[in-house]
Amino acid sequence: MSRIIGAIFFAVFLPLLASGQGTQDSWDNLKQLQVEEKIEVVDMNLKSLKGRLVRVSDAAISIRTDKEEAAVERANVMRVSTPGGRRGHNALIGLGIGAAAGAAVITVAIATHPGAFDESAEAAGVAVGAIVWGGGIGAGIGAAFPGSRTIYRAEKPKSKPAP
Repeated sequence: MSRIIGAIFFAVFLPLLASGQGTQDSWDNLKQLQVEEKIEVVDMNLKSLKGRLVRVSDAAISIRTDKEEAAVERANVMRVSTPGGRRGHNALIGLGIGAAAGAAVITVAIATHPGAFDESAEAAGVAVGAIVWGGGIGAGIGAAFPGSRTIYRAEKPKSKPAP
C-alpha cells in the first residue's frame, strides 16, 4: 500500500517540480512588454504601482496609473509583472496539493481502521479515488485564480558577513 501511495506522490509532484519559472533577473526581459500593456511595478519599499506601460529604458521603467505617469529607477524596482496567464500553473499546484491531501486523508483512515479494508486491492482503489477526487478539486480551485506572470525580479542582495 505504501508503494502505491509513494508512486502516486511521485506522479503528482513531478510536474510541479518541472514547472519552475526560468530566469527573471534580467532587465532585458522587460523588452517583451508592449506599450500600453497592463503591468504592476513593485519597488524596493514594497509600494505597488498598477497601470499601463509607457516606456522601458536601461535606467528606468515608466508607467501610467489612473492619476499620473511615474518612472521608477531600475535600482528601485523589485518586481515587474503582468496580470493573468497563470491558470495552468495554478491548476497544477492545486492538483498537487489536493492529491496530497486526498492521499494523507486516506492513509490516516486506513492506518487508524486496519480492518476496514480486507483486501489490498480495495484499499488501493479507495486510495486512488481519494487522490483523484482531491486532485480534481485542488486543480479546479487553482484554475479559479488567474494570478500574475513575473517578467522581472531583482536579484536578491547578497548577504553581508557578520562583523
